[in-house]
Amino acid sequence: MKVNCKVITRSSRNEVVGLDSLFKLDLNFKKNKGEDDLPFLKIYLTAVPVDGKANKELVKLLAKELKIAKSKITIIKGEKKSEKIIEIYD
Repeated sequence: MKVNCKVITRSSRNEVVGLDSLFKLDLNFKKNKGEDDLPFLKIYLTAVPVDGKANKELVKLLAKELKIAKSKITIIKGEKKSEKIIEIYD
């Protein structure tokens, strides 16, 4: 499953907003969709966007919230931007 994310770094908290709507979707959903049709999450991170620290924190937080292994989460677009597309594998 692919998910659009907007990441806000240097926040006072680590939080995923909109995760409840993601849980309603089937993580095994394989249909190719355009980027505009993907589910959207807003993610607040305390990490700074230096040397990939924010990306590592993002993967760690999503894995914890979704109760899956970190290896099942990949940033497929936007590694150096605040808007990202994440792929979550089953």
